[in-house]
Amino acid sequence: MRLLIFFLCLIIPLQTAFAAVDIALRGREPVRIEDVYQQNGIPYIAIEDALDAVGLSGHWNSTEHIFRIKTRRGWAEISPGSTFLKIADEYYPLKEPPRFIDGRLRVTDNFILNQLAQLSGGSIYFRNLDPEAEIKPEQQGGGLEQFFAFLLNKKARQSGPLVRAVAIDPGHGGLDAGVIAESGYKEKELNLEVAEKLAKKLKMRLGVPIYLSRDGDYELSAEQRLQAASREDVDLWLLIHAQATFSPDISGISLFVRPDETVSSLQLDEKDQQAVNGSLALARELAAALREDGMPVQGIYPSSRLSLGRGNLPTVQIELGYLSHPQERELLQSAAYQNQLVQALYTGVRRFAQQNKEKTLGQTKN
Repeated sequence: MRLLIFFLCLIIPLQTAFAAVDIALRGREPVRIEDVYQQNGIPYIAIEDALDAVGLSGHWNSTEHIFRIKTRRGWAEISPGSTFLKIADEYYPLKEPPRFIDGRLRVTDNFILNQLAQLSGGSIYFRNLDPEAEIKPEQQGGGLEQFFAFLLNKKARQSGPLVRAVAIDPGHGGLDAGVIAESGYKEKELNLEVAEKLAKKLKMRLGVPIYLSRDGDYELSAEQRLQAASREDVDLWLLIHAQATFSPDISGISLFVRPDETVSSLQLDEKDQQAVNGSLALARELAAALREDGMPVQGIYPSSRLSLGRGNLPTVQIELGYLSHPQERELLQSAAYQNQLVQALYTGVRRFAQQNKEKTLGQTKN
């Protein structure tokens, strides 16, 4: 299979353009790399060039078709077409897989700024010297972007229950395992376990329909994953995930919402602007409920990740914790802690719904 992926990466026709980037560890003189390809706005840099720029080294194993990177924690491994980086016995997901282009294994800016930064133990400066070649998601007129915008714009209502329905997306599934812990426990399993428990809790307590994007271990396309949120009665959308990092000391829950620049770019009127800000209001209620129950919350962060979509549907991506942290991983695998998480998330949803209901009634009276 590895051999097949290797040859496919070599023969697939590529729509590329030449570019250049500057790379360096923070505080050092940048190294200019001109052997760079742009594909759909994503720069691909030869892994050897990136390693040289940040003071690391590695080599290609032609027998196993694996590139090994020497780090303080041992050898890290990547391979063409693979969506994981392996270090020791742990696997970490990659946003874009490495690819062979023009006879060299290449990685993206995302790999350099995230995985390579952690492997080098320092922050990395990265500058694309051909920014006009980049294609920003909001500039793309493609059907998927329009699909996101269509799905996530909801009409206001004047009366009814606290929420009409909730959509929940357990991240990953099937061959897409997400984070894989050292114990073999997979993020996709945790996401589904918590999502199903949360769905049951919300359905029993709120008495409204709960739509899961998946109810088993199978993969979903982007369109399929969004079908749950596309229903007309859905008033909020929760995305369930977990994280991992190369440092075993990092732990805690993180919440992600759409960034402010996405909100401003929509050019909404004041009423719709309040609806968009519902994502942040929902995240704050979730964070408060989690903290009240004694669970560590790192914070609420803006994110332009495509999974959050666009529009005015209150949406929060919940990173339940770090499977790379030994103690937190044990907690996340336990039914008792999962139930504790679910109870806190339910409390946050109920409080948000109550506030939203009171705001709607106040506007109706005025």
